[in-house]
Formats: sequence, structure tokens, C-alpha cells
Amino acid sequence: MTISEQQLVCTRPFEWFEIHPDGSVFLCCPAWLKRPIGNLLRQSIDDIWNGPVAQEIRKSVSNGSFHNCSAKRCPHLLNRTAPVKCIDEVADDELKVAIAAKKGKVSFLPRQLNLCFDHSCNLACPSCRNKIQQASGLELQRAQRISQILQQKLIPHAHHITLSGFGDPFASPTYYNLLRTFNQRDFPELQQVRLHTNGQLLTKQMWQSLPDLPPLVSEIEISLDAATEQSYRLNRPGGDFQRLLQNLDFLKTTGCRLTLSMVVQQNNRHEISLLGNLAEKLGATLYLSKLVNWGTFSRQEYQRRAVHLSNHPEHADFVIQLQQLDKSATRFGNLSPLLKP
Repeated sequence: MTISEQQLVCTRPFEWFEIHPDGSVFLCCPAWLKRPIGNLLRQSIDDIWNGPVAQEIRKSVSNGSFHNCSAKRCPHLLNRTAPVKCIDEVADDELKVAIAAKKGKVSFLPRQLNLCFDHSCNLACPSCRNKIQQASGLELQRAQRISQILQQKLIPHAHHITLSGFGDPFASPTYYNLLRTFNQRDFPELQQVRLHTNGQLLTKQMWQSLPDLPPLVSEIEISLDAATEQSYRLNRPGGDFQRLLQNLDFLKTTGCRLTLSMVVQQNNRHEISLLGNLAEKLGATLYLSKLVNWGTFSRQEYQRRAVHLSNHPEHADFVIQLQQLDKSATRFGNLSPLLKP
């Protein structure tokens, strides 16, 4: 795609390093930018980070073409929000120089690590997977090897770490053991850790077992996909809604920024306002996103659930519902285009 208005760039491919279970590395969420730039288990970091694919992707966001990116799925391209911005708005001088050069090569190592290399999770949510998964055998060996590489070569240079967009950080022994190593003494460059979890295992006891972590935590995103026990059973099989509410009450006391997120579909859209009320009670932000089929639904089932699709029988009512929400308290992500007249 070509941005016809004032030229925009994206800073993410100059900072982001996302690792998946087979070692594949991406410069952005692969739902938005599908091309991997290399494999951490088979290549050196420099061959990945400044390899030909990485450089080509960076050139495409430096010149404003964004031809590797999905303008329909990426909420930042859709809404013209950071990390998509005009180059004059890039505050970091080193980053600005790298983007302005339009050569695609950078002199610094990744500053933002997005850890998605262990699929272990205590729940089997239909929007993500069709069974509970726990890494074992070769998968576990790969996860442990990736964790070692991270600790030795990447985390010492990272400013921000997110885990996990895949699996749960507290259901994975590999992730948990990695979290135990995070501290500002050993990693002085590390400024922020962002946690993305279903919240079932994030109890007071779990939080207290990681004493060096809380000062680093910038945000905790809890994915609920429901605001009532009935819908929670449908969208979070195996989860305990009352336990989740107890954990949320505790997390409110930690002072961490909280986000409650919902992947909106036909069976939970009527609970968006209820979830917004819960977010307000907790001092949290509500984040909404559209349903993506990760291979867990048949085409027919996906179309039945995907209320954001224009041909869905409830789509028109859903759009009205979104437009009536408090926009100051809600982040609409890739649903934002539905707010436009």
C-alpha cells in the first residue's frame, strides 16, 4: 500500500524482535507482517537482525510503501498511531537517523523483545487453540535453548520485554524461570516488562514469588473475552471466573497499569459494556479486537462468530454498539474502522 498523505514511517521494525517456538523471528506481529527475518536457532543474531529480509522490510516502512504490511489487520496503520508516525515525530535520535538513512541496516541490537516461543498454556481458548498445550520433548528443548540465547545475548541490550503473545507466562516453566532472572542489577538497560496473561495463575502468591519483577512491570494485560461466568466458560474453557475476579482485585492493589482485553465475537459482544464497567472499577483500560481464525475454526464457524464482518447478520447492530461506547475509556484496535461514519 502507498500512504498518499504526509509520508509516514514505522519505528517497530527498527526495534522489535519477536521469537516463535521454532526459532523464527519477526519484526512485528506476524498477523500484520507475515515475513520472518530468520531463525534464532540456526543463525547468528547479526545475520538475522541485519539480514537481507530485515533490511528490505525496514526500507519498505522508511519509504512509506508499507508493502509487507497488512493495512487491514494492523491497528497502527489503520489508525495512524505509534509506532506509525511522521519521521519528525520520532524522538530518539539514533532511531531517527537509522530510519532517515533508508538503508535498512541498524547499528544497535533489538530494544524490544516480544517473547512468543513457548505455547504452554493452562487454558484452551477457542479463539487461540483447540486443546491445552504444554511444551515437552523437542519443543521444551527449543524453548530452553531460546531462553539461554535471550539471557546471554539479547536481554542485556533490551529496553522493553513483552511476554507472552503466545501461551501464558505463568503456565510455562520456561517463561516463569526467565521472569525470575529479570532485575535491574543484572540488566540495567531493561526499563519495562509487559505481561499478557489470562490471569488465572497470577495470584498474590505468584506475584510475591517474583520480588524483582514488580518494579519493572509497565502493564499487565488480562485477556478475558467475557464479562459473565457463562460466557467465560464458553470462551475460556477450564478457567474459573471467580478466581479471575479475585486475582484482578489483588492486581488492582499492585499499582500496575491494567488492561482488560476482549476478542469480540458473536457470543460476547453484548458484554462489552459490562467488561467496560469492570475495567472502570479496577482503574483499567478496555481493549477490543476482532476475531482472527488461527486455524481453530471451520470457515462456517468463523463466519458465524465473526461479527465484525460486514456480511454478518448482527454486524449493523454491532457497529452501532461500538459507536455508543465511551471512546475515552476504550481502545478499539483493529476495530477502529467500524467507528467511522
